[in-house]
Amino acid sequence: MSETKSEEFIIQKLQFTQKRLNLIYQKSPLAFISWNREGDIIDLNQAAEELFGWDRLELENRDFISTIIAEEDRDVWRNWKNDKLDDLPRDFVSRGLKKDGSIINCSWNNAVIKENGSVEEVISIAKNLSNDLEQEMEMLKLVKAINETDNWVVITDKSGIIEYANTTVEEITGYSKEEVIGNKPSLFKSDKHNNKYYKKLWQTIKSGEVFNDVIINRKKNGDYFYSEQTITPIKDHNNEIVNYISVGRDITQNEKLRRKIEYISNYDILTGLPNRRSIRNKIDNLIEINSDKKIAVLVVNINRIKYLNDIYTDPENDRSLINLVAEKINNKAANNQSCVKIDRENHLSYLGGDNFAMIVDNLDSINQIYRAADNLLTTFSDTIDYNYEPFMLNARIGISIYPDDCIDSQSLLSNAEIALINIKKNDYAFFDQKMNQEIKQFTKMEAKLDQAIKNDEFIIYYQPYYRGVSKELYGMEALIRWQNPTKGLISPAEFIPILENSQLIKKVGLIVVKKVVKSIKNWLDAGYKVVPVSINLSARQLEDNNHLKDIYQIIGESGIDNSLIKFEITESSAMDDVNYSLKVMNKMKAKGFSISIDDFGTGYSSFSYLQKFPIDYLKFDISFIRNMTLSSDGKNIVESIINIAHLLNLKTIAEGVEKEIELNELNQLGNDFIQGYYFNPPMPAKEIEKIYS
Repeated sequence: MSETKSEEFIIQKLQFTQKRLNLIYQKSPLAFISWNREGDIIDLNQAAEELFGWDRLELENRDFISTIIAEEDRDVWRNWKNDKLDDLPRDFVSRGLKKDGSIINCSWNNAVIKENGSVEEVISIAKNLSNDLEQEMEMLKLVKAINETDNWVVITDKSGIIEYANTTVEEITGYSKEEVIGNKPSLFKSDKHNNKYYKKLWQTIKSGEVFNDVIINRKKNGDYFYSEQTITPIKDHNNEIVNYISVGRDITQNEKLRRKIEYISNYDILTGLPNRRSIRNKIDNLIEINSDKKIAVLVVNINRIKYLNDIYTDPENDRSLINLVAEKINNKAANNQSCVKIDRENHLSYLGGDNFAMIVDNLDSINQIYRAADNLLTTFSDTIDYNYEPFMLNARIGISIYPDDCIDSQSLLSNAEIALINIKKNDYAFFDQKMNQEIKQFTKMEAKLDQAIKNDEFIIYYQPYYRGVSKELYGMEALIRWQNPTKGLISPAEFIPILENSQLIKKVGLIVVKKVVKSIKNWLDAGYKVVPVSINLSARQLEDNNHLKDIYQIIGESGIDNSLIKFEITESSAMDDVNYSLKVMNKMKAKGFSISIDDFGTGYSSFSYLQKFPIDYLKFDISFIRNMTLSSDGKNIVESIINIAHLLNLKTIAEGVEKEIELNELNQLGNDFIQGYYFNPPMPAKEIEKIYS
């Protein structure tokens, strides 16, 4: 080959090589940036344009370090450029600066081209690490999530050797990760599954299918645990199984939760006593076992036990007042073979409020029910001591019988509760259909009264009372009336008993106070010499402290003097809980209200208790007034009441006085005040203004 042809061949080869190198340079996924000894950019490839966001022509002759390198890392590069550093390490990590100002993490390698011992050109090659870091962070998050999930996660190789176990596996089994990894899942094997079961498991997953089942495994301490498990084969790109992933959920707690829910469904949380559902289930079971046999359901109402329990139960005492009473009833029932146990410990269930229930079966005669009821009532013949406080509790028992009254548990309990309606204290009664009709009428009337409250149909009448001798106006009593739009004025006898046995009494009570306060303000504004007005408070109102606070607030906000309000409390309400009544009355007196005991003589007739109460007036019942003129005994009783009241510094009010002979007799006996039709019937506020005038 001639020398000329040889040179041409070499030139062609060099051109080809140059072309190939240039192609590699331009198409490389790595960013290439060339810069000279002064630091100016000479050239860059397509990957560099894409990575840093610059066009090649924009970067030519710009300073490489200040343009491409993030400010925080420039000093290192300048030290190297100025020969203060021998070299930059391979895969040197330094932050790059994009055209838009954002920072990217890069791994750098630098190729230095020298000529005659001096640097002519540097080719800086950058690899974007940001994507790798993001992927690494995503992987870390995934691993963290798997490790901290509540689910059990175990990964094995294709031979079943455990390669990974998350922290939940440690928590469930009691084995450490070190004990688990390198072992086989048979480490958790229990004796609850046979070899055939495990053989089927492995056949399923080795065939590439997913295995699902609840597996009973064993912990390190030997306890069993239930795991709802899914085992999934993992395959590579050649469709060969390389791993198995087992994901499980410990459902042992679900079983405990089921039992807890069952307990909550069947037991009262605060007392631990069987509840209404529990006794209903027991009744239904007894009926199912022997539908021909009679069963008696007894509902025991203990007057105000829930309220007393809330007031007097000591949080530090393991037993509440309700539990103490239940224990006493359980002890009585335990001595009666006919009383049915609802669970292992209790013959009694707590229905809520003041009501309890029990079952009597194996009834050969009705006398067995009488004996059971009488025996239960003896529990309340004496005081019960709780937290060093004596309580005199009263009980009533309503009774319904299967199949005579009804044939299902719900109706038996409901009917026994209905039987309580007309029972006096410490007595019992059987359900009959008349009672059922009465409760329906009660419910209808209660709904009408609720509507009457919403429609503002209640009005206040006032009945004055006077000094007996001088006949001077001294005070008046506020009496509620129902002005029905279709029936007109409805007698209090029709709706007052319904209100007093309903929570509606509190709503109506507040209406009374508001209307009385408004009338007093109107009379004061008119310049009348206003006398005090008495407001009646029922037992339900007295036992609710929040309700009493609402009453005090209404009166306080009205601006009238508290001395213009008297509270009338019936004797029986005051005696239900003497200690509590004393606290309520003391608070009333401290606020400047006067207090009158109403219907005196119809309840306990105990003057010893009256000495304790800070009362001002004694209002004796109308029945004494009627008997006073009929016999000397009746007159003597009234005289005794007046004399003893005066000895206790109390004023007496005689209500229901209609005849002049009654007025004269009372004046002779020294009675203080008279109320009744002899002077005035109850009248609306407008009529009172005529008396004031």
